[in-house]
Amino acid sequence: MILSKADWPLPHADVCVVGAGPVGLALALKLESLGLTVLLLEAGPAEGDEASRCGAIDFANAHHAAPVAATHQGIGGTSALWGGRCVPYDDLDFQQRDHVPFSGWPFPHSEMSRHYKEASDFLLCGSNAHDRSPAEEGQLVLTDAMERWSRSPVLGPHYEETLKRSKRVTLLTKAAVTDIVLSDDGEQVQALRVRHAGEVRTVEAGQFVLATGGLEIARLLLALQLRHPEMLGGPDGPLGRYYQGHLTGYIAIIQLTDQHLQRQLSFETDDEGYKIRRRLQLSPHFQAQERLLNSVFWLDSISISDPVHGSGTLSMLYLALALSGTYGRVSRGLAPRSGKARKGQLSAHLGNIVREGASLGKFYSSLRQVWRNKKGPALANPSGRYLLRYHAEQTPNPDSRVAVRENAGEVTLSVDYRIAEDDVTSVIRSHSLLDAWLREHDLGRLEYIHDEAERRRAVLNQAFDGYHQIGLARISHNLKDGVVDADCRVHELSNLSLAGACVFPTGSHANPTLPAVALALRLGEHLAATVRRRQQA
Repeated sequence: MILSKADWPLPHADVCVVGAGPVGLALALKLESLGLTVLLLEAGPAEGDEASRCGAIDFANAHHAAPVAATHQGIGGTSALWGGRCVPYDDLDFQQRDHVPFSGWPFPHSEMSRHYKEASDFLLCGSNAHDRSPAEEGQLVLTDAMERWSRSPVLGPHYEETLKRSKRVTLLTKAAVTDIVLSDDGEQVQALRVRHAGEVRTVEAGQFVLATGGLEIARLLLALQLRHPEMLGGPDGPLGRYYQGHLTGYIAIIQLTDQHLQRQLSFETDDEGYKIRRRLQLSPHFQAQERLLNSVFWLDSISISDPVHGSGTLSMLYLALALSGTYGRVSRGLAPRSGKARKGQLSAHLGNIVREGASLGKFYSSLRQVWRNKKGPALANPSGRYLLRYHAEQTPNPDSRVAVRENAGEVTLSVDYRIAEDDVTSVIRSHSLLDAWLREHDLGRLEYIHDEAERRRAVLNQAFDGYHQIGLARISHNLKDGVVDADCRVHELSNLSLAGACVFPTGSHANPTLPAVALALRLGEHLAATVRRRQQA
């Protein structure tokens, strides 16, 4: 049932979930399937001055995305901004790695991965064939790191009808949680204060779960800590620290000379009609040996307007579209350029045509791909040249953090999201090892876009996140090292849990959507067991 208006007090629920993004929706529907009643509170949709997308935020540097680009209110939450990439974590991400400070989870990857299939079904990305073969001894580069793509990334419209028909899940929209009220003994949450229809009301439930995204969860918990300074590890504790995202961008062009590898790394459609793609990844053994962070590489098509692609066929296609005046209609800005100067572009395109030749068959095949403008971009290059996109893990850093200050009742979040030197070093060293592997096996080579002296600065200039919001309330065995226990329950509060990537101790190379939903499904089973035990008692 979906409510935009409500009679107060609302009916009591077994669990109150705050946030109707992918994680909150998955958790609420999981709890319903396990027989529990759920009150789902969603701050959106934002309309004019009636509600804002988020509270006030100050940023210490330019490495963080603006809130309007990183968050979205309403049913489905940030899935409205999500491209649909579904990627699992690796076993090594859960291990304590000597070269990665503050690494290690309090349970193995299997505790999350057993929920991947259900999470994949929820995210509409297929049967989730994420199984991988163990790396062979001495194997430097793996070619089976898989990503799957959701058939319908914007989840709100898909699940809105499900919520309307639900008998156990009540969704109240335009209901923004402003405060957490504790019991007299301070050991559990008594109620949440909620701003709705211009008034502040209280909501009670048996169990509470915050699933509002990392920054907003940090805001609520840090505001609670302002009133109870010794809670949640105290001002110098882990809450709001270890803020991570991912480093991503381009510092090299990959020239593939092996057509089998090029096909292997291209987009495919599986037997169920879902889009999948394989990426390159350094093996766990060599990551440990070289003291590297977990990262992957994939092929991105170079814009056909950029002659660096080296293809006579693509240069002919670009000139034909440009001269006919149709290039602007079909390009849509999807494929990136190499960043090299445009001077001499026409002569460079003509040089590609003379040097490489142009096949009419490949011309029409490329034209069909450009016109269909499929997700990716994934335009095949007959010359085997692509931009090499990296997506890399960050070091958990306690000085990368958020804090709050309160003025006249308004809580402002201060964000100091940092990039460590080791993060940059790992990206550059990983490229070097990949290049050596390609050359050794006669598969291709890397051509760097920047001179060696400029590469660190190039990686740092491209370091920009805030979308994934990892680590701000990390899982740990104890209160000293984290905010929630292995069951995602806040250490000091018996009935408050957190859901989302903010509890991840480390960020892996993976987009966190699939793992976050999987962990929420695990949390759902734990909450259902907890509620049943209390009912029986």
